[in-house]
Amino acid sequence: MNELHEKLNRDIGELELSIRSMNGLKLEGFKTVGDLTKSTEQHLRRIPNIGKMSVNEIREALKNLGLELSNPKQPEPEKAKTLISELSIDIIGKVKMAFKKSSTRIMTKQSYTWDEVTEYFNEHEKIVKIYKEQMYNCFRQE
Repeated sequence: MNELHEKLNRDIGELELSIRSMNGLKLEGFKTVGDLTKSTEQHLRRIPNIGKMSVNEIREALKNLGLELSNPKQPEPEKAKTLISELSIDIIGKVKMAFKKSSTRIMTKQSYTWDEVTEYFNEHEKIVKIYKEQMYNCFRQE
């Protein structure tokens, strides 16, 4: 039991996955091997930059530890939902989309004026400020 606990608490960085797979998992919030074992192949495939090859790579890394991805046919235990967890996920998703939209807009250009770069950074600062305010409000309410 202790050995299993150690395996599940390992950082995903220890799995020696490709940079592409690792970046996708980290952006999605995976931190430990245990987080991966709770996920299904279908869930992983919905993550940007995680395709069939990445899923196979992840599956093989888990297999080497004697672990596997969650089986979609088995019902996952219901997680206790709290106001903070629901709002946090929603806020994080919206912040992620705002950063992506802003970054895509500026990165499609070949050259930039100083005003455009300043505007880009100001947009990101506003997004971070809103995120901080919303998270602070969530924690104050609960």
